Amino acid sequence: MSPARRARSLVWNVPVGLQLSAIYALLLAAVLTLLGFALYAQLDNFLIQNTRERLERTTHTSLDQLFPQRERRPPRPMDMITDSLVRGLSSSDVAVAVLDEHGTAISASQSPTGGNVPYIPPLAQDWQAKTADGSIAQWVAYAPTGERLLVVLTPLRLVTNSEGEGTLLLLQQAASLEGADAVLNQLRLYVVLGILIGTTVGVLAGLALTRVVLRPLDRISRTAEAISAGELDRRLRLPEGRNEVARLGHAFDSMVERLASALEAQRRFVADASHELRTPLTSLEGLSEMLLIGADRGDTRVVQRTVRSMHGELRRLGRLVTDLLTLSRLDSTAPTIIFKPVSPCPLLTGVVEQMTPMSQTRGVHLSLRCDAGVETAVLRADPDRLKQVLLNLLDNALRYTPEEGEVRVWATADTTGKWLQIGVQDTGQGISPEDLPHIFDRFYRGDLSRTRATGNTGLGLSIARAIVQRHGGSISANSSPGEGATFTIVLPMTRAQSTPEPEPVLAESH
Repeated sequence: MSPARRARSLVWNVPVGLQLSAIYALLLAAVLTLLGFALYAQLDNFLIQNTRERLERTTHTSLDQLFPQRERRPPRPMDMITDSLVRGLSSSDVAVAVLDEHGTAISASQSPTGGNVPYIPPLAQDWQAKTADGSIAQWVAYAPTGERLLVVLTPLRLVTNSEGEGTLLLLQQAASLEGADAVLNQLRLYVVLGILIGTTVGVLAGLALTRVVLRPLDRISRTAEAISAGELDRRLRLPEGRNEVARLGHAFDSMVERLASALEAQRRFVADASHELRTPLTSLEGLSEMLLIGADRGDTRVVQRTVRSMHGELRRLGRLVTDLLTLSRLDSTAPTIIFKPVSPCPLLTGVVEQMTPMSQTRGVHLSLRCDAGVETAVLRADPDRLKQVLLNLLDNALRYTPEEGEVRVWATADTTGKWLQIGVQDTGQGISPEDLPHIFDRFYRGDLSRTRATGNTGLGLSIARAIVQRHGGSISANSSPGEGATFTIVLPMTRAQSTPEPEPVLAESH
């Protein structure tokens, strides 16, 4: 296993709560470290500036005492002046040296860090550039003992004659930063302790908080495991909320609900399909067995009657298999619908003309009406599939309409011009209120609406609904016993044009 895969495997084996706590701890430690560094640097700079200001105040006081005149004219010999400066400015933690303009020591005091020899810190490489304009330069140096020193270099120009000529001296002060370092060391200790304590508290608090926050996820995991084991009635039922966990919980419950419904529908479908297939197969088995045992006794009429019955059962079985394949394709994600622009009126006219012989045989009056505005309407649909739906509805309507009855087909556009309504209305026996909510269910047959005697498989309306829904529309039924039934299809139109209202188009047959 490669190191990358090993690392990923290690991450996936660590609980999410522990991972989040580790991330929180690292972020907290990083923030505390940055704040500690910033505070340390600010305090160090403050202590150094405070030491410099103290040295400057002492230097100004000593210079005012040595040179009371406005112009700095040495009242005494130069060596006495330098010795006075060194003695006046030196202390237990400050070493002073007076240098000439070339950086050579003229006079110096002892080291502030101990020792009896004069200590002169090395000059910075750019000290001449720093003091060229008479400004004060400063830098941090290290004593031989490793102690930090603040070195302040102050240029002094002493006037030696009446022409204004003078001598450039450099006053170098090296102040020990031992006190500042002690404060900084104490701060460093506090910062380290703060980082350790803060990180520890952050880890513990993060574990507690993540355990509370991730508790619903653990519940989802356990519920999913129970569902995978077959407990399809398990649900999360998390409290209402708008955060990600609440939305995930509600989506999970909705998904499981749909999964349970789909599995239940699948079980019912398999049971119904098995029952429907068993009936013709049992009949075929019995009829063929009669022929095999010679029950016909050589009578050709009995043989023809038996074979005719077998042929009818085979046709019924073929229709059932075809309908099952159609539903299977419609339920799948494969594209079974081929969309193209379709004019509804010519399509309806063709369907009505195709069903006219059947209506004439049954003595049923069949008519078509396309309202104004439908003639120029365009649907984005599969004409073959849409024709299949209409033929199924008309076949049902003609089967359940008695002689001298009427079946009306109509098409109209709604007021918005976005939806087309197609209706199939009959004057048959109607559908009972108990059957009406279930007529689009697979294999459902009502006592009044569909019976086994008609030869239907119980899948026609289910197929019709699936096709209409794939077109982005809907299909509904409205009926009362003894008053006929009306099936209404609503489909979206891609284009509708405003035209003068012509007379409705009628197609009639008797």
